Amino acid sequence: MAPSAVDSKGYMTSGINEHLANGTTGGKPDLMNPHDEVHFDPKLKPKQYQIKGTDPNSKILFRDVQIIDSTGRDPFKGDVYVEGERIRYVGQVPDIKNLAKDPKVRTINGKGRTLMSGLGDAHTHFSWNNGDLGKLGDVGVEEHTLVSARSAQCYLDSGYTMCFGAASAKDRLDVVIRDAINDGLLPGPRYLANGKEMAVPDGDLVPGITAFASGPLEMRETIRHHVKLGVDTVKLSMSGEQICETRDAQECYYTDEETAACVDEAHRHGVRLCSHARARDSVKMCIKHGVDIIYHASWTDDEGMDMLEKAKHKHIVAPGLNWLVATVYEAGAFGYSFEKAEQVGYKVELEQAIKVLREMHQRGITVLPGGDYGFAWTPHGTYARDLEHFVKLVGFTPMEAIVSATAGVATLFMREDELGKVKPGYFGDLILVNGNPIDNIEVLQDHSKLDIIMINGRIHKASYKEFTRFEQPQPIMEPKEDVKLNYYIAYELDDGTKRTRIGHLDEKKGTVTPLSFLSGTPIENLYQVIEVGEENVMAGGEPFQLTDNLNVLAPISGRDVLAVGKNYSEHAKEFNASGYDSSDKVDMPTHPVIFTKRATSIIANEEDILLHEGFTETLDYEGEIGVIIGKGGFHIAEGDAEHHVWGYTIINDVTAREKQRDHKQFFIGKSADSYCPMGPLAIPKEALPRTLTVTTHVNGEQRQRGTTEDLIFSIPKLIQTLSESQTLRPGDVIATGTPAGVGFGLKPPVFLKPGDVVEVSVTGIGTLRNKVAKADPENHVTKRIAQESSIPISNLSITNGGLGLTTLRTGKKLRAVKLGSGPSSMIFVHGLGGNMSYYTPVLQQLGLNRDDQSQYTSLLFDLEGHGMSPTKATSRISIESYAQDIDDLIDVLNIPTQNGVTLVAHSMGCLVASLFASRHSDIVTRLVLIGPPPCPLPAGGADASIKRAASVRAEGMRNVAITVATGGTSAKTKAERPLNFTTVQMSLLSQDPEGYAKGCTALAGAKDLSIDFSKLGKTTKSLIITGEEDKVSPPALVQKMSETMGSVQTKILKDVGHWHVFEDVDGVTQAMKSFLA
Repeated sequence: MAPSAVDSKGYMTSGINEHLANGTTGGKPDLMNPHDEVHFDPKLKPKQYQIKGTDPNSKILFRDVQIIDSTGRDPFKGDVYVEGERIRYVGQVPDIKNLAKDPKVRTINGKGRTLMSGLGDAHTHFSWNNGDLGKLGDVGVEEHTLVSARSAQCYLDSGYTMCFGAASAKDRLDVVIRDAINDGLLPGPRYLANGKEMAVPDGDLVPGITAFASGPLEMRETIRHHVKLGVDTVKLSMSGEQICETRDAQECYYTDEETAACVDEAHRHGVRLCSHARARDSVKMCIKHGVDIIYHASWTDDEGMDMLEKAKHKHIVAPGLNWLVATVYEAGAFGYSFEKAEQVGYKVELEQAIKVLREMHQRGITVLPGGDYGFAWTPHGTYARDLEHFVKLVGFTPMEAIVSATAGVATLFMREDELGKVKPGYFGDLILVNGNPIDNIEVLQDHSKLDIIMINGRIHKASYKEFTRFEQPQPIMEPKEDVKLNYYIAYELDDGTKRTRIGHLDEKKGTVTPLSFLSGTPIENLYQVIEVGEENVMAGGEPFQLTDNLNVLAPISGRDVLAVGKNYSEHAKEFNASGYDSSDKVDMPTHPVIFTKRATSIIANEEDILLHEGFTETLDYEGEIGVIIGKGGFHIAEGDAEHHVWGYTIINDVTAREKQRDHKQFFIGKSADSYCPMGPLAIPKEALPRTLTVTTHVNGEQRQRGTTEDLIFSIPKLIQTLSESQTLRPGDVIATGTPAGVGFGLKPPVFLKPGDVVEVSVTGIGTLRNKVAKADPENHVTKRIAQESSIPISNLSITNGGLGLTTLRTGKKLRAVKLGSGPSSMIFVHGLGGNMSYYTPVLQQLGLNRDDQSQYTSLLFDLEGHGMSPTKATSRISIESYAQDIDDLIDVLNIPTQNGVTLVAHSMGCLVASLFASRHSDIVTRLVLIGPPPCPLPAGGADASIKRAASVRAEGMRNVAITVATGGTSAKTKAERPLNFTTVQMSLLSQDPEGYAKGCTALAGAKDLSIDFSKLGKTTKSLIITGEEDKVSPPALVQKMSETMGSVQTKILKDVGHWHVFEDVDGVTQAMKSFLA
């Protein structure tokens, strides 16, 4: 039976290993990147093969990964973004939040796993079949092609994205498989192909797979034959192999003349040479004549080592170490015993090879992994064993082994500027490892730990569960009967809208399932869950990974917490003895001690508890069970109280002890900002045991432990007491009291200080964890409270809280769209009751509706309060404010103005555009006014607008929509164009009533608007369009404006009222085309 190859620590048992701590030898320099000194002749650079099939629009984002970038630097936490074939960002990814929301970006949550470059093998045989190599030459070409294809996929399945061919069993097997991989026909790594290895007559190591040549001339001819086949490298079989028994590994079978001829011929054709060179003399011959890659090199002597060190800038060694280890210690099961391996000399060769390779590494000679896989006892798929051998036998650190297998092999490929590293601009050849190979290099051998394999920016292996989705509305679905979705967690959507959601936390999977009502409407808070009941809640979307990026909230908030003091007997005693108790001065209270904690004191799991300097020096903790009321009531009997309990959460009743003492009551000392951590979950009582246990740890030390059975006043008694004079509401929270072990009860007292971590755990609910931090004037509580407002914002829900809106420098948000990239700009302003979609058919007919058109840069936007633009109640809208919004949009969206701006406006928008043009005559060169109202607006029109605003605010849009559509369209439109008439109505009905009302008020303000149209006509080229039946802008008004402005083109549209584009889009666009030509 073969002895073990390694000792109890995993190191080689031979006496020459001489390993020290961390696998290093005393004084050995840290040679992390010896391959950086290797510089092959540029003329020998292989063809730059590209793998086809990657979608250039592919976008993949890895979040929260531990990055090994293969430069030698320590692993670091960050994100990686791959676009198309290549890595674009590493570490910090710009605009990551929006990328993560983009449905076109596939996001992978790394959850701290290791992301690194795909591995590389420097000694690859695709055509080795895991069987008897003696019969390899008898395999038919068809079967052999399948064997090679399967091997290629096995390499990629094993996380290998670069393989350097070391010989093929048939002339073109490597070439055919390489080309199929590059054409996207087969899965496999990047590959540099070889042909049959070349040996002298009778010098073959395996029958039937060798190309024979005798003398320099035949060898030159054989190399030319290989080059014609399309190989990237030619293999010379220069020494023997012990397993052959007739061809000793220490013998060299090439002459100097033959080797020199091979090198000259190969290099003249731009091809590098690799060599099977175990023997001392074969290694020296390779160095002397310039064979580029030296395989094995087991018997290198001192002279050869010195020669190699001097020439290390042009040679790479790939020892194939696993072949030796496996042949000596693991081949017995296949009929090649340890005794046989020892007899023929493999054990001695292994010991010598380890010694030689350690010396090479210490001298900075580039040694790369690649273990001659594909034999029966070195099967395909076990390639990463080489890295383990490098660490345990050769003295590499795990990082050095990884760098050699990635960046080192990239140097072998002569593509070190784009392969083998996790850096921007490099190809997206990556593996996501569920483990840390720096701590355990063997993890790379476990294919189940290779969670994601990517090559050329394309995912080769990944579970569908790896891809997270940004929460989107889902179709209504039936709730799953077999899954209880009742581990409720509150969180904020990561889209800037501050919208909140309730989800179900699956702690085992680390996922959150968004919840909804049975209608599909998302649930926003726990109050809604309590009101409708668990049976009326269902999954409202796909589960997503819970990460540190999710803003988890307290499970329920917005109300003061009802709290109970001195409700555990031992705590009541320690409190009474502490000197901080200013209540009844007895150990056991006769009635529940009730107080409240302000809603502003509530914070979430993992948020900081703030230590306010100058306020307290006695900050203390109190771990408690929080009861959540489900059914409200007044004067609830103790016997009925259980029916009023919905469920439970965890609370830390943080307290400033001296304030509690000095103020003779509890409120001040317990209601400071952040003094009520709560969560992370809320769970219905049916999902929890009847008796709950609460424990508190501070910095890992247990301080408190108690159960609900230990309460002085039971939960039903507390509910009875609280409801005797006040109505309890669903969602009210009662903190039930804390057990003994708080800070003031220790001897001596120990109070919280910055950096302390308090963890409160409750049976079945989990752990509430918060760190103590010094309070800054601006902190997470003050910032959150500062954002609160009672001022309503109208028309915000249509964009789900503001998604996709443009924020102006004033903070105002508007819906705006920028199209095209032309040097001149065209800005479209819609009218009262319209939105930017009014111009959609115009843009289409003018050819301006595409992002790629280069004639104009077009800006379309919804006026404040219109379309999808919100408006705050405090915002006073006027024609002047609309015009200022144009100014601000030009600034924020970088609309070009140097080549002039064309303004296109309709109805009330004409007043906005004209005012803007009069104030910016330096940039506005053309003006298209469609149905302009009189300016200033007559008093009658202003009064009518004020009345319309009042009507809309009182009744909504229905009556106004009918009235305006009927009065504003032509007789023909009403009689013969039902679709056009309905479009006008729909435009009006889609408006937010308050936004429309404020627009009416803005229009009424135009009675005082003064615009010098005479001056405007001199600075701009203008076109005025109106309808024959337009009552707002009748032809007579247009004629008068034309006379005032001077040289103005006009167009009167037949059978058209005031909604010109909706009624006659062809007439409008034809007039504009002529004007713009």
